Amino acid sequence: MSIMLQWITLVTACTAMVASVAGAFVNTRIAKLQFKANVLSVNRQKWVEAMCDLLASLNSQLLAVATIRQTLNEPTNIVIARDPELYRRVENLLRTVSKIELMLNPLEHDHQQLNALMKEGVAQLRSPSPEQDVEGRVDLISHDIIQISQTILKRE
Repeated sequence: MSIMLQWITLVTACTAMVASVAGAFVNTRIAKLQFKANVLSVNRQKWVEAMCDLLASLNSQLLAVATIRQTLNEPTNIVIARDPELYRRVENLLRTVSKIELMLNPLEHDHQQLNALMKEGVAQLRSPSPEQDVEGRVDLISHDIIQISQTILKRE
């Protein structure tokens, strides 16, 4: 009888030991997963906020430069070289485009579309066709950028 009692005690002690080790392991795994989820969530929120700011800047810069470009009859590079204010605006526009481009995922279709629209807007400012209304064309591109951006930001 005493041997049976010792076996029961041993089995109970082993069960308690396995439960405490497994519990600690499970708690550690859960804590790691929660930490990763919290870090990703905070980083994602920062990304969304930064993208909103950059996209707002992009649209205002595109439209401002388009307004100026509409009035120019000379080649863009000559006018930009002569006008420091215009040079600064174009530089800011290109910096904003580059920042957004770096934040995009080139493997996602809507990110590719946004990148293509930004490049189309810059190309329209660089060398618009003579028969096109630069301001109107850039305004349409800006509208398309807003639409695709809203889709991306909503998903994120």
